[in-house]
Amino acid sequence: MISVSAGWQPSSHIMERVDSLIRDYRRHVRAVLDPLVRAHYPLLIDARRRNEYRKMVELSTKMTLVGHALTESAGADYDERRRTLASLYGGCCFLADSFIDDFGQDAARDYLRRFETLLTEGWFEPRSDRERLFYVILGRLFAARDVLDPILRQAILRLYEAQRRDVELRLRPRSLRRLERRRQLAVLKDCARDRSGHGITALAAFLLPDMTLAYRSLIFGAGALIMHIDDHGDCYADRRDRRITYMNQVKDPAGALRRLFLGQIDRLHRGLPPGEGHDLMIAFFWRYYITRLAKHRQQKEEGGAAWAVYE
Repeated sequence: MISVSAGWQPSSHIMERVDSLIRDYRRHVRAVLDPLVRAHYPLLIDARRRNEYRKMVELSTKMTLVGHALTESAGADYDERRRTLASLYGGCCFLADSFIDDFGQDAARDYLRRFETLLTEGWFEPRSDRERLFYVILGRLFAARDVLDPILRQAILRLYEAQRRDVELRLRPRSLRRLERRRQLAVLKDCARDRSGHGITALAAFLLPDMTLAYRSLIFGAGALIMHIDDHGDCYADRRDRRITYMNQVKDPAGALRRLFLGQIDRLHRGLPPGEGHDLMIAFFWRYYITRLAKHRQQKEEGGAAWAVYE
């Protein structure tokens, strides 16, 4: 049962604070990413690809705001260096997700092979401007932190393993269909949880070298919620593209997401120390949840057409 505290909602003041930070961080993200894009992958900023670049900015803005909440919650200062790391991380995640999701099965396999080469050998020769931009951003992240730090190294490797598992499920759909229904849903749910949960854990590890294991466990669950919210927002587009997710297979997706959302809000409310980080984190999730519910409804009305959310 979800306790009454799970219904805790942020005040109008903190929601206005989130909106103001999003506007500020969108400008910051552009200042960080624009020079790199123009130098290494100018086609991304071309008018014909402009919408894709806007998606990159929005994802990086989200990561920069989440990074703020993570850092403040841990009692650290969200200084310029940490803001820049979060913005770079968001750009890196956008490119990695595009290799996995947007260019077909061969591109997804190729990304996994080459990222494994990077992790094991420390280098690969970029074969396209898009790969070059990915490598440049990743190189700046790795140069800014000791990637042999156990927490950061483990977070990166677990994120890679979650990506690999997600791709394998899509490449071998028959293996999933052989499972009984309850087991199928459990596998899909865990896959979404791990890809997003380890993504946020890796962000926190870049920003917080002294992160405790208890804090890591708490934010992993919060990160997992992002993927479920995203998958619900894209439910109809994913069905159109024949992509199977937990949120488009479960019998009552809206109810399932609400239970996941309220349960995680309750854990964050109880687990994070009082303060701005606590309030920002929960306000971000409320805002994200509401906007993706609207996206779900609009996709349903428009027959599954995908659209980006820009606020």
